[in-house]
Amino acid sequence: MIEKLNKLDIKFKILEKIFLIIGKISIFINKLIYQKRFIIKNNFKVWGNIRLLIDGTGKIDIGENFHAVSNKKRSYFTIFSPCHLTIVHEGIIEIGNNVGLNGNTIVAKKKIYIGDYTMIGPNTIITDHNVHQISSKDRWSSKDNPKEIIIGKNCWIGMNCTILKGVKIGDNTVIGAGSVVIENCDENSVYRGNPAKKIKDI
Repeated sequence: MIEKLNKLDIKFKILEKIFLIIGKISIFINKLIYQKRFIIKNNFKVWGNIRLLIDGTGKIDIGENFHAVSNKKRSYFTIFSPCHLTIVHEGIIEIGNNVGLNGNTIVAKKKIYIGDYTMIGPNTIITDHNVHQISSKDRWSSKDNPKEIIIGKNCWIGMNCTILKGVKIGDNTVIGAGSVVIENCDENSVYRGNPAKKIKDI
């Protein structure tokens, strides 16, 4: 049994190194493609192929010590999706230092800001626009207005959350797994549910 576990540990370590190499190649290729529209600072660790799309003149700006798990064999806990960072037209994604992602989708048409030391759990989606209008007659012909999202420092966003446009999440706040965030969240607090409601102070 112990020998089997050791073999699994070795296999995981080997795969981890392979996925880091794939991540570095992925970042290098995206830098070549997007030039000044994609900035990532030093000491990043990306496991697997991170999927970037900048459709327009917007940009992605990522701070130091960025971590992103974008391969299911590197994650202990995920219904797998690779990391997607998408810019629509003039949108901006700004990510601070020491931020961790795990199979997340982040789509900005205006601006999404994520503060230092924030961790985002598997399969969470963050979008600052609805893509289409609510009205059925306008749904196919017009687009909705985006609203900026701000996620503070040292936050923990649980797995399978959805964070929608116009939301501000205060520093040091935890969003429980499976929550849908449609309103601002106080700092130093715990929120959960659909829609997310404050359940206690930290």
